This record gives sequence, C-alpha cells and structure tokens, in this order.
Amino acid sequence: MSIFQRAILTHGGAGSDPQNFDGPKTAAKIGMNLMANGQTALNAVVQAVRYLEDDPRFNAGIGSQIRADNTTIQLDASCMTSIGKFGAVACVEGIQNPVDLALGVLMHSPHFLIVGDGAKAFADENNIPMIPMGDMDRSISLPSSCDTVGAIAFDGTIFAAALSSGGLEKAAIGRVGDVPLPGCGLFCGPSGAVACTGDGESIALKILAKEVYGWLENNISPKKAALKAMGLFDDRVDIGLIILTQTQFALNSRNGMACSHLMEIR
Repeated sequence: MSIFQRAILTHGGAGSDPQNFDGPKTAAKIGMNLMANGQTALNAVVQAVRYLEDDPRFNAGIGSQIRADNTTIQLDASCMTSIGKFGAVACVEGIQNPVDLALGVLMHSPHFLIVGDGAKAFADENNIPMIPMGDMDRSISLPSSCDTVGAIAFDGTIFAAALSSGGLEKAAIGRVGDVPLPGCGLFCGPSGAVACTGDGESIALKILAKEVYGWLENNISPKKAALKAMGLFDDRVDIGLIILTQTQFALNSRNGMACSHLMEIR
C-alpha cells in the first residue's frame, strides 16, 4: 500500500453546500503548497483554516453566526499535532481569525484553552497579530448546521488538525461546543488525524474524535471508521468527519459537506 509523502483534507462544515467546494479546495492547495515548501503540517492546517475563516460562505470567522441577543458573535478554534501539542480558544469576540490565537496558545502557553477576553490579553502579551472582525455580508444565508471549518494534514513526519467555529445560530451567550475540547472536535496521534463537524454537543458527549482515533489504532480503515462514527448517532443528528492516516483517508457527512483533499504519494 502506498504511503503519503504529504496529504491534506479540508471541509466547510457539516451541512455546508457541496457546490462551495472551491473554498476548501483553495484552502487545501494553500496547505499543500506550504508543506511542499518545507513547512509543517501544523502550519498547513492553520493557514488552510484561516483561509476558510475569511470566506463568508462558511460558519467561521467572517461568516459566523449571531448569538441569542441578535448582536454578539463568539468564536472558537483549536489546533493539535500528533506529538501531543494542543491549543484552543473559546468565546472570543471581535477578531476574524481565532485559529491564529489557538496556534499561539499551542506554541506559547502552558495552558491548552484560554477563553474570552483572556485570549485577547494573551495575544497582546505574546505579540500575536489580530485582525479585527470585518464587515459581515448577511445577504449570504448560512445553514444553521454548518458549524465548523476544519483541516487535517500529514507532512511525512507528523499529523496535525485545526478547527474554527462561528457557533450555533441563536445560541446562548458563552455557549461552547466541541471545537476547543481536546478529543471531541479533533484529535491527532501517530496513527492519524480526525476532525469532526456537526452537532457540537452530541460530538462532545461522545468524545468523538478520540473515539474514532482509537479505531484507527486498531487498524480500522478511515472509510469504515467514518461510517461507524455515523452509526453512533440518531439519523437526525448532523455529523461529518474527515480522517487521515499515512496510507488512507475519508470524508463523510450525513447531510452533504463542502470538502476537498490533496495527496502526494512517496
């Protein structure tokens, strides 16, 4: 079986319009080009997700949902590597690319999750540039189930994953889903990388990404793992996954998903 020299998978969220695959496709190209030029899988997934945060068709960054007060926008993001590094932020307001902050937490903090104004203070203390949230084009209607963008990658040495979410439409102020919780929205280890999207509460309660990763450790293929994961939930629960090992991959979603992948074989 062929081994990937490098690979990346990207998605625009469970329930995102598959016709908008050009967004994840461009994000995948950005990540692949970075790895081809010697950058790590971590940098690749962060920049891929950052591109999707800047695309208003997806529920992250500039396309995020408005909370129950019809005013507030709170963002979550995370990133992880297969060598045990993790960083996340939650309920961050006023910035366009929370994945940058998640990367900063991974690289510069002894903590793994920083929330709200504390995340912005952390950015100031560590000279992490933050772009203020741009104007949102509310003429673009986003499905409420499209709750996360994500990317996973392998650079020939390590796996990495990154997620960013604009939250649920009309959700309570301070609500946090699966994205910034390790093992829930994403997980990486020597056997591969997993990123989930969909109903955040359902995903978190099953610690889904870690569960699926355990199946990879037991030599279940990514495609079989994705189908098995779908079976853990009622048919009404919106779920999507992207899964990557050194030799195989899978992209699956119950209700459609804009997604893309790029691979180079050794």
